[in-house]
Amino acid sequence: MGMQFVEKEIRGDVAWIYINRFTEVLANYGEDTLDVHEAFGWALHEVRYDPAVKLVVLTGRHDGEFYSVVPASAYEEPGRLDRINPLKREGGFAGPTHYPDAIETLGLIEKPVIAKVNGDVIGFGQSVLWGCDLIIAREDAVISDVHLGQGDVVNHEGEHIGFPIGITPGDGAMAFFPLYVPPTKLKEYMFLSRAWTAAELAEMSVVNYAVPLDQLDAVFDEVMEKLAARPASVLAHTKRVCNKHILHQTNLARDLSGAYEVLDLWQHGAEGNMSR
Repeated sequence: MGMQFVEKEIRGDVAWIYINRFTEVLANYGEDTLDVHEAFGWALHEVRYDPAVKLVVLTGRHDGEFYSVVPASAYEEPGRLDRINPLKREGGFAGPTHYPDAIETLGLIEKPVIAKVNGDVIGFGQSVLWGCDLIIAREDAVISDVHLGQGDVVNHEGEHIGFPIGITPGDGAMAFFPLYVPPTKLKEYMFLSRAWTAAELAEMSVVNYAVPLDQLDAVFDEVMEKLAARPASVLAHTKRVCNKHILHQTNLARDLSGAYEVLDLWQHGAEGNMSR
């Protein structure tokens, strides 16, 4: 059985969605391993419609990595780029059409989704992160959209992360992140794949809490205790009102950014930029 990118666990009325290490999943990839986008989509879809679930938590399985794509050095291996090359990938690359969309679900789910960021967030995980309602993070976690990084994004351990080619950020960050920052900071983040720590993002009023790792549990538990004391139906109503403008932004950007990302992948494939 293939290892999944995310795993769901229900504790009382709280659904925990654990994110496994990207490299570990790839090492154990099997025919029944769900694509990372599909895995996130199904997990969020299931907890949305589970009547026993009041709150949802996203966190990394291991401290140090909430979600991170493979190191840049991995793309020097023969065939590594084939996984994202639509000319070589089985079935091409047509984008998400056959599973619940994680980004759309985050905009629609009525239950509060809390991110407990216990490590770096680099890649698709940060697109999901921006769709969470509250973000509680370790202060040294590095957060970046890697699409235009071209191998220049550096994690908190000094390792270069991400693929060597530049493509449009189409995984969903554009559905949410433009609401967090002014246009100049948005473009710095997207154009340059700027990597900011959670502490820096807290100073920019993007992250709710950025604390040392040894304080993360205490701050998280305090927030969860306060949320648990609120009526589920009222939380749902309040979130629906808060998310009206978020859904508008999602409708503006989600389809176009995703289409451009796929187009960029086809173009790179045609130009031979994915050959190793």
